[in-house]
Amino acid sequence: MQYDVAIKNGNVFTGTEFIGKMNIYISNGKISKVSKEDLNAKQEIDAKDMLVMPGLIDAHMHISGLKGGSLLKIMFEKPEYRALRATKWLEKLLLAGFTTVRDCGEPISISLKRAVNEGYIKGPKIIAAGKPITQTFGHGEFSHDIPLEFSISLGFSEICDGTESCIHAARKVLRDGSDFIKIFATGGVLSQRDRPDMPQLSFDEIRAIVNEAEKAGTYVAAHAHGDKGARIAIEAGIKTLEHGSLLKEDTLKLMLEKNISLTPTLTITEIIYKYGKTIGVDEWGLEKIVEVRENLHKVLRKAKELGITIITGTDMGFETGLEDYDIGKNWTEILLLTEVGGLSNEEALRAATYNSAKALGLNSGLIDEGKDADIIVIDGNPLENIKDVSKVVHVIKQGKLEVLDGKIINNY
Repeated sequence: MQYDVAIKNGNVFTGTEFIGKMNIYISNGKISKVSKEDLNAKQEIDAKDMLVMPGLIDAHMHISGLKGGSLLKIMFEKPEYRALRATKWLEKLLLAGFTTVRDCGEPISISLKRAVNEGYIKGPKIIAAGKPITQTFGHGEFSHDIPLEFSISLGFSEICDGTESCIHAARKVLRDGSDFIKIFATGGVLSQRDRPDMPQLSFDEIRAIVNEAEKAGTYVAAHAHGDKGARIAIEAGIKTLEHGSLLKEDTLKLMLEKNISLTPTLTITEIIYKYGKTIGVDEWGLEKIVEVRENLHKVLRKAKELGITIITGTDMGFETGLEDYDIGKNWTEILLLTEVGGLSNEEALRAATYNSAKALGLNSGLIDEGKDADIIVIDGNPLENIKDVSKVVHVIKQGKLEVLDGKIINNY
């Protein structure tokens, strides 16, 4: 038998454990064999002295094509131009070793997903929420001073109030092509007058949205900072909880009981806290970030202690122009999990691969027979030095070599 692709002589981290030097054989987009045997393949990659591991996953970002930190100002850019800029984001993400990204709220993400799937542009696999769902006076409105009609016409979120309205909104985003539903269950940092601790959407409203998602064979991800709103969302049946910066221990234990993962989104927190003023974040965001950041670090360490599934998501949704945090450097989330979250290097890499894939219901994130062949080769060893995760040289996505020696292969 001749395999399609072979990755030979690499030191393999499967996504859950380090198994040493192995050869990986790929056929029809799947991992066919993991062995020390030297077998034939149409295409061979020599990974000697390199680490081979599953492709990275950013389970929470916004592929918006925006620049700068004031969402109110930049949301008025035409979506057509934002989509063109976002195609370059996708190339940067692929070069950085991200084979899957989950977009947690951006209308153009559905079209970008389709363009990647049809081979018109290069990028990771996109799991797209499309428009997120918010209440009136919710986090889905960046400004609460502009007329409500303007918020609606901007089209960033589906605004709904009451169970019937929420059912309609859920059905609408599913009809638009969303892979899952994203809701705002509390206030946030970058929206104007709501506070991160304020609950948003009632139990009945969220339960109605969850019901529509489940009928369509998918799930709900909930933005939730505050403990009360997060608990309402958890009890209403959401699957993944985003941010979680103000959660109490009892709520974390409920997450563990119900097998709900936590996406702590450390990267965006650091960007706003350290550089918010420089990149133009609105004053309300600068004021609200301090409490959120301080408490998030405590929550993350408690979540790790309890054994909650932690997955990686940067929540990056705009270009920053910063040297240390920007689109294409999404591996910063992995570094931060070790620096402020207390995770070991192996645990942080597991969060970015196996944990994220399992939480999102993907057939990837693990070097094992039958899994999707989303694999990266790193010229270094992030198990020893976590910063080496930035040294990706080869990327295979769904069994196809997409990046070779740090350059995208343009085989359209």
